[in-house]
Amino acid sequence: MKVLQLVESAAAGAGRHVVDLTDGLILRGHQVHLVYSEVRWDRTFAEDLRRLQGQPSFQSFQISMRQWPNKSDIRAIRRFRNYVCGYGPFDVVHCHSTKAGLVGRLALLGHDVKRLYTPHAFFTMQLGKASLAKWAVAKLEEGLSRMCDRVIVVSAEEQSHALEIGIPAAKLSLIPNGVSLDQPRLSASDRTALRRKWGLRDTEVCIGFVGRLASQKSPQTLLRSFAALLQRTAVPVRLVMIGDGPLENSLRQLAAELNVDKRIFWLGACDARPLMGAFDMFALSSESEGHSIAVLEAMAQGLPIVATRVGGISETVQHGVNGLIAPIRGVQEIATALETLVEDPALRERMGQASLALSQNFSLDRMVDQTVALYAQVTSGGNAAIASDLKVAALR
Repeated sequence: MKVLQLVESAAAGAGRHVVDLTDGLILRGHQVHLVYSEVRWDRTFAEDLRRLQGQPSFQSFQISMRQWPNKSDIRAIRRFRNYVCGYGPFDVVHCHSTKAGLVGRLALLGHDVKRLYTPHAFFTMQLGKASLAKWAVAKLEEGLSRMCDRVIVVSAEEQSHALEIGIPAAKLSLIPNGVSLDQPRLSASDRTALRRKWGLRDTEVCIGFVGRLASQKSPQTLLRSFAALLQRTAVPVRLVMIGDGPLENSLRQLAAELNVDKRIFWLGACDARPLMGAFDMFALSSESEGHSIAVLEAMAQGLPIVATRVGGISETVQHGVNGLIAPIRGVQEIATALETLVEDPALRERMGQASLALSQNFSLDRMVDQTVALYAQVTSGGNAAIASDLKVAALR
């Protein structure tokens, strides 16, 4: 197949997903074109893009897109339409993220090409957004869903939300995210060296966070929970923050106000996979998620998880088995969960081993195979029963 992918939010999880899917498609003998925006991308995506550009069956093109409605959207739609006309025909066009879903589906009006859309968490799932804006986006998503062949949701919660905002059930296919299970584990000496580089003593427990420093991830909740934890435990503990975003300056200021700034190490945006092995546990305080890739990667590294019950978290983190679940914005509840793990090394070990075992259900190969099967279905004009089979398989 000849597949065209379009992505606006090329940073963090969405960018990782697109790169992983591209790698998987190329490995399976498909030709991939990737159109991306440089407005919201990160260093990891840029490095992966340079690597992919050496592949003979890969081609990329940059079109600037803004996250929010902008007059430049018209130019982006025109440029994408021209790309499809100039480099097609394509068997499948797959749009990733809300803005790419808008640009791609409008640009393809009148084109005889199969269209798929993965929102990677609907905008309307986010807390704190104006109700009028969410209503307008919900209506837009409902209308645009009728202009594509399939909407891929990555968790059962996202699937339920899609139905709530009016997307027809026949349009939905559930394919949970997957991650590589072949990432090398840090040796004991490399782990020690990395922790010393961060200024951690051997006796200190390291809590790791990976994600965009943006409202969706609610990192301010984690900082407040960390401050509460330090008031409760005598165990020496540090917090390592990986990621960047619009809240970075305000978060650093909040850390100083909470008097925890000297207990936090800020790494900025970088590839967290080689670093997670130096964590003792992983924490995520998101207010909304599709299906967190960072959590899946932490599980694949054998880490116990503390997270909020959002998106696919409840489908990957089993409370009391491989981690502890807390309510959204539950500062004290998150602090209690952190304290439980910080003070019990045996529990951390047991839950970490459970994470490693459960991660086998969320392999990258499984995600790519299910996506390719869906591509084959829509291009062959398969019936809705096949889509239902995919949904059932995704939950196994």
